[in-house]
Amino acid sequence: MVHHYVMLKYKNETSEDHISKFISKMRALGETIDAVASLKIGRDELREGRSWDLIMDMRFRGYDDLQTYRQHPEHVAVMQFNDPFVSDIAAVDFTDSMK
Repeated sequence: MVHHYVMLKYKNETSEDHISKFISKMRALGETIDAVASLKIGRDELREGRSWDLIMDMRFRGYDDLQTYRQHPEHVAVMQFNDPFVSDIAAVDFTDSMK
């Protein structure tokens, strides 16, 4: 199983409405794109200086599924919707070696 974590920091002027819409759109992708084995998304609650605004915790059966997801037209559209509001992004991808 491939673990795909993405953390986002939003520009200060980003509205709560935009972030809520992005979360809804991402959850819909998790339901409609077969390559996604699971998707969890959460907002930071502590809002400390080192905090990121949002994290996505996704699982894929393999790297081919992750690539299928990344190139899927619906995913590309959601990223185009969100990208103008993002100030920073980080990602970690790894294969779970535990059997």
